[in-house]
Amino acid sequence: MKNAFILLAGITLVLLGYGTYQGLIVAPREETMGDAQRIFYYHVPAATAAYSLFFVNFVASIIYLWKRSARADAWALAAAEVGLVFATVTLALGMIWARYAWGHWWAWDMRLTTFLVLWLLYISYRILRRSAEAGSTSVMAAALAVMVFIDVPINYMANRWFRTNHPQPVALDDPRMKFALMTTLIAFFAFAALIVWFRYYVERIAQKIAIVHVQKMGILASFVLPAVFFFQSPAEIDLHRQRAFMYSGYIVAWVIYIGYLLLLMAKLGNLKKEAAELAAEGQLSD
Repeated sequence: MKNAFILLAGITLVLLGYGTYQGLIVAPREETMGDAQRIFYYHVPAATAAYSLFFVNFVASIIYLWKRSARADAWALAAAEVGLVFATVTLALGMIWARYAWGHWWAWDMRLTTFLVLWLLYISYRILRRSAEAGSTSVMAAALAVMVFIDVPINYMANRWFRTNHPQPVALDDPRMKFALMTTLIAFFAFAALIVWFRYYVERIAQKIAIVHVQKMGILASFVLPAVFFFQSPAEIDLHRQRAFMYSGYIVAWVIYIGYLLLLMAKLGNLKKEAAELAAEGQLSD
């Protein structure tokens, strides 16, 4: 398992580097938005990964409600939490894109609003996982996950069903643009799979420790997702401004991704330390 994870991590790093290179360097500048359009190569894969992970959460939640499988519950939590990270990146990059394209950070149209609702619903899912009474947390969260998933197809179709500020589905004419998008999509799907695998591993350790502490009232600590974004731009739209928005989008995305991974690593370290202490006391077996 460890070797497979390391192999996937190596492949993912190569794909991410190659995809970023295609989006930043190889793909041509778009005529209307210039270099700022290159945010597209991170924004779309982040949104697609979020949709996919919320679907995994939906399926795993149904399996958990049916079979009460601890593994399914761990997959559901991992997929929802990592999906929330990718959804946060989607929102952040979308706001940067909007500030450049529309002159303001936000527009209350159906595509943007339903995605914000989707983000808030999965925030609620995470809050529920932390606050519900012991023993009922997973059941209540799984039931919520099944219900809130309905917003995913609604959001996906919003700019097709309604007139929105958000661009309609984009048909990329230049093959280099298509290739850049496909490489970043593949790269971020691999990245999402890698993080979900890591998060699942952490959750399984947490579940084993929770069994030992089943009579205790303490709840394992959770995370705080990076959620503060600040950006200023000059007044004139020129090449430097386009690149400023482009680079800010890429930087914000990686601040969120790396911040989340650091939080996961810190959580894993704490769990392993606690597991070692319980094992030394003979209360926890491998």
